[in-house]
Amino acid sequence: MILRPARAALRLALAATPFVSAAAGCEAGDPSLVGHYYLSGVMETGSELLLRPDGRFDYMLAYGALDEIASGCWSRRGDVVTLAVSKFEASMDDPMKFDRLELAVTPRGGLSRRFEGGRTGVYSRPRGGR
Repeated sequence: MILRPARAALRLALAATPFVSAAAGCEAGDPSLVGHYYLSGVMETGSELLLRPDGRFDYMLAYGALDEIASGCWSRRGDVVTLAVSKFEASMDDPMKFDRLELAVTPRGGLSRRFEGGRTGVYSRPRGGR
């Protein structure tokens, strides 16, 4: 579960994210995956992912003193969702920084992410929500 200050920071970041048009290279994403996802399964880590219908994404992660915010384009090929970053900001030197991130689509419609050290977390949408 994400702490309230981190959630507030994400909402502010998502609201402040400038509009990236289709001309910037994003193509419409798979409608079955569009929605707001929350990470579970990784201790002391809060992360959210918003996959927009127009192929843009917004992402945040909070782990200890490290905060990450990223945006860009997402696409799906088979059982893999790829996040291609156009903007990435971190609160400190970031060993987890990425330009591209591949997430595996789970049978229940979640997105599985492998972290360093073999830890795996799953981004899931709340039941009944998008």
